[in-house]
Amino acid sequence: MPRLADRRARIELLRAAEAAFTERGLAAARVEDITERAGVSKGAFYLHFQSKDDCFKQIVETFIARLAGCVELPPIAVEGVERVSVDEYFKRLLAHDVEVLEFCWQNRALLKMMLAGGGGAPYAYLIDEFAQRVSRLVETRVRYAIDIGLYRRDLDPSVLAALISGAFDRLVRKLIDAPSRPDIAAWCGQVLQLFLHGLLTPEARAFADLPVTEAPPRSARQTAGAEAPPRSARQTAGAAPASAPGGERRRAKTKAT
Repeated sequence: MPRLADRRARIELLRAAEAAFTERGLAAARVEDITERAGVSKGAFYLHFQSKDDCFKQIVETFIARLAGCVELPPIAVEGVERVSVDEYFKRLLAHDVEVLEFCWQNRALLKMMLAGGGGAPYAYLIDEFAQRVSRLVETRVRYAIDIGLYRRDLDPSVLAALISGAFDRLVRKLIDAPSRPDIAAWCGQVLQLFLHGLLTPEARAFADLPVTEAPPRSARQTAGAEAPPRSARQTAGAAPASAPGGERRRAKTKAT
């Protein structure tokens, strides 16, 4: 009667293999190194994996699945609300990007080996497939932001997605090569500031700039006849684009007021 695979033993083998691979590299790590760490026999290893390369491939696939779950961003839109504030949009993107880069930093040894081709086996193609998936995801988000009037309509979503995903790919590579943990939140904040100020519509950018722009004295505003808009209007990126029909702009203004 053939032996049955043991789920617990498989988990221990995967953990031991990941540690052995990250320490010694795929080429130098031996099956014996893995089984000794896991506390199982060599026969148990081959009960779960065809080879050392097969074991590493499963580790990579599991890692990419976890990374994909981390990359998935909750919907920006709130049910029943057509537009969200620029500040809220920025905060959600920032928190998401920090989470992804933190995950990459925590798994930097494995990720570095994967990007190098596994130290002896060509598994970087799995990263390339994942990068294409991320690019499609970014393009979907860009199209959504354009549709709600947050991003400029003269942008090509596919080109922009390639630019954004490519920038983050290089940022991750820089991150995992860093000798010590950098200020990940500051990195992400800089990237978002650079991108968003080029992507936002003039109206949305005006709202986004208000918190960091010194307001003139109240007397000066009154002299110019420009009373400050209510807080809800300042925070809401709901002003219709300049190219929108007059009726749409009036409805948006009424809703914001």
